[in-house]
Amino acid sequence: MKKLVGNMPLLAFTVAAFAAVAFTSPNESATMYGFDGTHWYLVDENTPPGSYSCESDSEPGCLFDSIEGEPVNTELDRKFVNISLTPIED
Repeated sequence: MKKLVGNMPLLAFTVAAFAAVAFTSPNESATMYGFDGTHWYLVDENTPPGSYSCESDSEPGCLFDSIEGEPVNTELDRKFVNISLTPIED
């Protein structure tokens, strides 16, 4: 009985770790959106390198979590600049 009581913290930690993994949904994909002041652009893992840039500016962010959403990285003041992306249809 003493051995079981002594292992209770380990058992509690194991159950908590299992619950954290089991009940956490995975991130579907890293889909973000850029806005150049007129049009919204889809930016994801399939976006070719060099097809947009984020230049320094006083904007709150360069990429957003959804169309008209919140900036993804707010600690950087950047402006989205489209180079070769096609705008999202309204």
